[in-house]
Amino acid sequence: MQSVLCTAELPAFDRSTGQLSLAQHHLVSSPLSILGNFSTAHALLFDRPPAQAYQQPSAADVTDEQPRQKRRRKSRPDESSSPADWALHRDKLERQSTTDRQSDEHHASISLGLSAAIDAVRDAWLGQRADDDGWMGKLDERVVWRDGGDAREELNLVGLAAEQADEGPSELLRLEGSAAQLPLASLFRRIVVNDSQISPVRVQVTQKEAEEEAIAARLLVPPSSGFLVSDMSTWSARSSGIAQLGRSLGGWDVLLIDPPWPNASATRSSSYETFDPYDLWKLDVPALLNDKPALVCVWLTNRVKVPSLSALLTFSCSCVVAQFRRLVKDKLFPAWRIKQTAEWYWIKIASRSGEPVWSLEAKNRRCYEGLLLGYYVPPGAKKLVLPTLPTDKVFLSTPIGHSRKPVLIDIFRPFLLDSRKPPNVLDLFARMTLAGPPSASVDSDTTATVADGVERGFFLAVGNEAVKFNVVDEAAGPVRGWVREGALAPPERARELSEEPS
Repeated sequence: MQSVLCTAELPAFDRSTGQLSLAQHHLVSSPLSILGNFSTAHALLFDRPPAQAYQQPSAADVTDEQPRQKRRRKSRPDESSSPADWALHRDKLERQSTTDRQSDEHHASISLGLSAAIDAVRDAWLGQRADDDGWMGKLDERVVWRDGGDAREELNLVGLAAEQADEGPSELLRLEGSAAQLPLASLFRRIVVNDSQISPVRVQVTQKEAEEEAIAARLLVPPSSGFLVSDMSTWSARSSGIAQLGRSLGGWDVLLIDPPWPNASATRSSSYETFDPYDLWKLDVPALLNDKPALVCVWLTNRVKVPSLSALLTFSCSCVVAQFRRLVKDKLFPAWRIKQTAEWYWIKIASRSGEPVWSLEAKNRRCYEGLLLGYYVPPGAKKLVLPTLPTDKVFLSTPIGHSRKPVLIDIFRPFLLDSRKPPNVLDLFARMTLAGPPSASVDSDTTATVADGVERGFFLAVGNEAVKFNVVDEAAGPVRGWVREGALAPPERARELSEEPS
């Protein structure tokens, strides 16, 4: 299963060489990117993506007397403006913070390139897709849109972890066979590993209720993977086992970091627990990666400011400390020994129209999120030839849930330091444990490849919700889940899923 549906090339100025080159931009299927890196025998549940761009009226709602688009406000006064208009404009500029101006300048510097890339990718896909392919590719019964009518609560990993005695990290636990049972306390602060190259492991998590063992949830741990459910304050310590596991595997090739940046919408929906961005200074990336060079990728957020601690609680923008982008790029990356920094952009598109979910001109919301990349270069590394990371690469895909990013292993492969072997991936602040990636020459959709002698890399998910999306969804189960086992959808349901959602 290829998650990259199409690729478009555009001329671009390469700032590293000072020459013109061809930049590649992509259309990525968000659900297929996760399915292809999980387990093919199971269906996955996703939040239904927006079918149309937000704030766009449907054709049925538009009349001859009602224009399709609202008239845009003038961004600045013109010749017809009064002196009062100019005075208000000057006052607005004076009140605008340095961070606001830098954010606007950054957006202005990339918006034309983003627009050209969006048009190129959309045209490429429209020219090559089959009649039954939507903007997420051809979906089958393994993709299920989550029903909002389920009243059950999800497994509260953060709350359950707080109830457990804080005894520090425990020894690594290796799962054996196709099924295992773990008491709830064993789920936290220890690395749990499935070493199988082929088979997932079904884990039954139990907890005591009235002196009896009750099932708290069932998890599905995919092949060649592991997870560590713990708080970030413990990750850099030797006792966490992250660095030791990486060393035993031959080193981490990719480090993914998706911090839960402060976000008003996340707080309103209680989707995930946010944190103080300056806690990232506690993360010792060189200690986690040892002496192995690696590709490091950090997701940014649409929110461009880092507020003070009091502002984090109220989401006030009045007290600005720094930008997230500047914090990572100018402060953390040098401290982590990250070289050759580049920024890529994820454009969120509607599933039916393929248009960005928000206009590029929108001020209050952005249709894109940034991904900062670079190479970790360990001390003493000599004659290390780094692949050239392209700048301003764009990839389009549909959003399928709060803070649920598309999996970009297929896009990362050309930029890995050793493309001959399947990569070992360390994912921090993870919310789903994925399968270890197979070799680049192998279609990640087939499990038979491993039986043919092709090995997988390893995937370690680390975070206080590292198995949130691995919870099995059962009709009679105690909690809501995101993985469905057993009989998949009937043929008529499969046909429905292959169409673009309404």
